[in-house]
Amino acid sequence: MRQLLAVVLSMLVLAALSDLRAAPAQVDPQPPAAAPAPAPAAPQAPPWKAKSQQPPLGEWLDPIHDAPNGTQYKTFASKVLGRDVSYLLYLPPGYEQEKKRYPVIYWLHGRGGNQRAGAMVYIPHMEAAVKAIALPPAIVVMVNGMGRGHYLDMPNGQLPIESVIIKDLVPHIDQTYRTIAKREGRIIEGFSMGGFGAAHLGFKYPELFGTVVVNSGALRDADWFPAEEHPKQLARKNADKLRGQTHIHIGCGSLDDLLPANQQLHEVLDELHIENLYEVVPDVPHDPRKYYDKVGTKFFEFHRKILEALAKGE
Repeated sequence: MRQLLAVVLSMLVLAALSDLRAAPAQVDPQPPAAAPAPAPAAPQAPPWKAKSQQPPLGEWLDPIHDAPNGTQYKTFASKVLGRDVSYLLYLPPGYEQEKKRYPVIYWLHGRGGNQRAGAMVYIPHMEAAVKAIALPPAIVVMVNGMGRGHYLDMPNGQLPIESVIIKDLVPHIDQTYRTIAKREGRIIEGFSMGGFGAAHLGFKYPELFGTVVVNSGALRDADWFPAEEHPKQLARKNADKLRGQTHIHIGCGSLDDLLPANQQLHEVLDELHIENLYEVVPDVPHDPRKYYDKVGTKFFEFHRKILEALAKGE
């Protein structure tokens, strides 16, 4: 009996050992897989590329005929477009009663603006300067630059603003009003996009404009127009025609994020030995009203010296 029990016990022990050897080895559970990294967000298009953020394109013939601060709503026939284009005109006091000729200031508005911006922002300061004898009387043309054209011919042919101004508007003004119809009698000036436009047109056509005034110019490089159309490159190309012949004033607010770009244009002109007056206006951001309020009538001393010399030379 004892022998039988011993045999049974031995068989049970062997069976248990056999089960242990057959059981699969236990392994630690795998940690959960890390969540995949989120895909990088698609880069945001710059404001000028994002259609939803672009200012309105504008109308060649502004449907709003408001003409603030003594200006007049006018149109001219553009051969380039085959249609009429609008502008605002300011004639100096006494123009209708006199027969003398006047210099012309072409004022270019900023991005998203329109021809009325000059009437609201520029004309009151210009009139104050004339009353303070800080500026001789002048005709002012507030150009319709559309909403975002930068005053050049867009590569897609949609906005030939440069051609409209140079081929149509300037000849129309000289043929219609008593202007001093030569480069010395034309000032081209603007703010922001208009500052870019003033530099672009003034440096590209030095035979047309004797004075170029860039206020807080939107002079950043961009890839939507050819590099050679940037005022820096135009200054290099036409340096011999600008040097000693074109009066240039560059101004920008000290709080304006476009200050570095304006300073760079000033440095390029200095490098080319093209005389220019460069001024940083203290405590002014990118705001045309604050800019012109800050510079006041003293700003027009630059214009006065040029136009008084012009009057003496006639």
